[in-house]
Amino acid sequence: MTRLCFLVVAALSIVGCSGLIRDAYLRKLRTPENERQSESDTSVTADDSDLVTVHVVPHTHDDVGWLKTMDQYYYGAKGEIRKDGVQYIIDTVIDELYKDPAKTFIYVEIAFFKMWWEEQDKETHTKVRELIKRKQLEFINGGFVMNDEAGVHYSATIDQFSAGLVWLTETFGGEAEPRVAWQIDPFGHSRAQAALIYQSGLKGVFFARIHYQDYERRKRDKDLEFMWEAEGDSVFTGVLYRANYMEPTGFCFDTRCTDTPMITNPNSSEYNLPQRVADFVEYLKDQAAHYRSGHIMITMGRDFAYQNAHKYFKNLDILMGAVNGNASSHGFRMVYSTPSRYMDAVLEATNGTLSTKQDDHFPYADFPHAYWTGYFTSRPALKGYIRDSNNMLQTCRQLEVLVGSKRCDADSLWLALSVAQHHDAITGTSKQHVADDYARQLAVGQEFCEGVINRGLEELSGMGIGGLQSCRLLNESVCSVTAQSGTKPVTVVVYNARPVQRNKYVRIPLLHPHYRVIDLSNMEPITASFVATSPNTKRVNPQALPIEVVFEAFLPAMGFSSYQLAPSFFSFHSHRLVPQPVEEDIKIESKTLVVEFDSKSGSLKSITNKASDMIHDMLGCRVMGYQSSTGDEKDKQASGAYIFRPAESAPTEVGSPVLTNYLIGKEFSEVWQDFGEWASLVTRLYYNKDYVEVEWTVGPIPDDMGREVIIRYDSSLKTDSKFYTDSNGRGMMQRILNKQPTWDLNVTEPVTGNYYPVNTKATLLDEDRGVQLTVLTDRSHGAASLDQGQVEFMVHRRLQVDDDRGVDEPLNETRDGQGLVVKGRHWLYYSKFQSMDQTRVLSQELFYRPTIALGLDIPAPEHPARGFSDSAVNNMYINVLTVINVDYQGDVFTYLLRLENIVPHNEGGTPLTVDLNLVFKEKTLVEFAERGLAGDRPISHVRDEAYHTRGDEGSVIMLQPLQIRTFFATYKPKVEF
Repeated sequence: MTRLCFLVVAALSIVGCSGLIRDAYLRKLRTPENERQSESDTSVTADDSDLVTVHVVPHTHDDVGWLKTMDQYYYGAKGEIRKDGVQYIIDTVIDELYKDPAKTFIYVEIAFFKMWWEEQDKETHTKVRELIKRKQLEFINGGFVMNDEAGVHYSATIDQFSAGLVWLTETFGGEAEPRVAWQIDPFGHSRAQAALIYQSGLKGVFFARIHYQDYERRKRDKDLEFMWEAEGDSVFTGVLYRANYMEPTGFCFDTRCTDTPMITNPNSSEYNLPQRVADFVEYLKDQAAHYRSGHIMITMGRDFAYQNAHKYFKNLDILMGAVNGNASSHGFRMVYSTPSRYMDAVLEATNGTLSTKQDDHFPYADFPHAYWTGYFTSRPALKGYIRDSNNMLQTCRQLEVLVGSKRCDADSLWLALSVAQHHDAITGTSKQHVADDYARQLAVGQEFCEGVINRGLEELSGMGIGGLQSCRLLNESVCSVTAQSGTKPVTVVVYNARPVQRNKYVRIPLLHPHYRVIDLSNMEPITASFVATSPNTKRVNPQALPIEVVFEAFLPAMGFSSYQLAPSFFSFHSHRLVPQPVEEDIKIESKTLVVEFDSKSGSLKSITNKASDMIHDMLGCRVMGYQSSTGDEKDKQASGAYIFRPAESAPTEVGSPVLTNYLIGKEFSEVWQDFGEWASLVTRLYYNKDYVEVEWTVGPIPDDMGREVIIRYDSSLKTDSKFYTDSNGRGMMQRILNKQPTWDLNVTEPVTGNYYPVNTKATLLDEDRGVQLTVLTDRSHGAASLDQGQVEFMVHRRLQVDDDRGVDEPLNETRDGQGLVVKGRHWLYYSKFQSMDQTRVLSQELFYRPTIALGLDIPAPEHPARGFSDSAVNNMYINVLTVINVDYQGDVFTYLLRLENIVPHNEGGTPLTVDLNLVFKEKTLVEFAERGLAGDRPISHVRDEAYHTRGDEGSVIMLQPLQIRTFFATYKPKVEF
């Protein structure tokens, strides 16, 4: 039996789990090699070696939300904003391609194409399949969206690629398999993205936006095409001419364009064919002078182009015919082509002589005072919500698998989260109503997954169905379950999505402290602390409950533990911690760390690691801000959603630090600081943890001027103008102040020109002493190290003007008429530096926060604690990145299983083995087959299979450092004798 389900999110008809992946799985053994496009089929060469071949690539760039929502763009609604309708673009393009077998077109955004496809009749389906078979319609990139590359976590990037690529394979077979990535609009490019592209089976990538100085250098040196080395793979990379994906100036032939059409009637007073051809040929000569292969690519299209494909193609045919009619004189031969054909031609012509690159393309600037580094932080609440949704999705999928669900409710959140990776979504660079719609789609997806999680935990624990609920606003100390508890007991079930055992401190908001906490696995009370909710939390949400209970939960691998808050007016194990006023210097300690505060200055003063040779450093933490520029005498460029440009190079205090209160308990200690009226920190040490937690609350930022708020850590580490940032949660990148690895940087903006995206962590390293300070983040930020031993993170922004990059709306987020209040966390890891493997583990800990479900006055669970991960992955360096139900026959299930080794070789990583038969405690492996990273194609379509599987023995597979491997694995219930 095969399951099929159809859910609707944001007008998307969402194919169920099996609909997304099942057919690709069923083809895994029967897909013939000849379904792939061979390189010889796609190569294009000139008939005359003296001619430059011009590869004409008709395309449209269809943002999945920006100025209008996804649905508004697709249906053509809200024409007063923009007169764009994606459905009409695809309609007219398909008609024109079918009329002429010579024409080609590429399409990228699968979220839109899927919507369109599901509205078409069988006749249109047949036409599209024929166009794909004739290689006229080519899908490139293949992701659900064209994702951002700065603020995205690698797991979400893989998921959005998988959503699109698997749908293509399921719908059209191997003939639609994309071979090239098309990242033409994201605002900078990461090395991790290049690696994930290659591992998904795409051999090249094209983009437009790189730093203007880097572009000019590459243009001068004929180096706009190169090989990008990323995580051991080499990806062909092409930078589009003029760093622009639009057609040559003056040659847009779409309905919305005002460029002059091609007029061929010599008797007309508007006759312009000779001049138009001459102008175009001059453009071709200019471009060809900066490339070395004898091939150039001309992109004919722009945002939402081909609203009238007949008009566009008719004029393009005239232009190409006129150039080709006198090819020997012009020196060019024009052909309809695609980026994959162009890549093949360039690689053949250059024959291994292209240059190489190992770093990334951050930060991006298009002019001397226009660094696109503001979007690293813009809309921090949305960025945090996306990260939380990603965490929930992994838990939701796991529980669908563990209970043997034949539904696929997790798909709703999967596709909403995929849309949120779009380069105008997670970046915070859309209009406000569009950002609200991204959040709405996530909320709908979360609602489905909350049902999966709560019902799944009820079933696995053996408690009554319908008793568990979710509290979405625990971060704001709001929970409807405990708010109604009165004197009734509250059951707390805590789920751990990591495949290793761990202990985590849990905080639950309460109305009163009259409880004791009981571990339901042995019915014994455990130590718990009851503390007053911070006033700063109440600033986030006035409905915050007055008390929080904090206790340590011991969680099995990929499993749950259950606890009960039992009403009690006294318990030996319960401690009431009362905030104390600060009258002298404060010292708080954990098992490994000591943190000291100066009562006079109100500031953090120092940190000591007792377990790591008693290392000691001065350490300060300040909340500061930059005044946003609205333009000046140097340049009219203002700070906005995309661009960060401070009015002055030095930040100022948002308020003098004041130590307001502190708590010292057996389980944890914390110090409260205020920085004026709208910024605060809580610095916290948990006794059994080896990090410092800094909980920051910022807002509402006053609206008297634009402000960019930072948290700056000042230490006595000697860092030699260097620091390190992660690449989408994957490898670390060295950043050197005022320096770029591949060109001589002319520093025009000393602050923002040194800002880089941080997705999970940034590290300061004192190489002489071998000491590190790593700051781990709960969402993406912009960060910089502008002085010795210093690192700053921009955590919030509120601006008064637009930066003139198309949004035409200032970044001014509000809630209930006030500026938005945002709350987040940093973890500080301070130790001797042997390797960075421990910070890798902490990154996983922070990402996979335990999921909490609560029930009011419900029966005790039959199974209060259960773990489902077997011994094969009981290793802190191995992660079960993805597990999804694909297909089932009775109680035999096939899963898409994605495993990873989380540590790279240069950070101490070593090869690790996993026995697929021992991944799940209660399941036995039947068979498995490896796929490309996204799951859409056999591994043989991605890389040499024999080399890739070196070290494998039967069901025992080897994970190289930082490697991710994807399988279709079939399991049946384990029979116990």
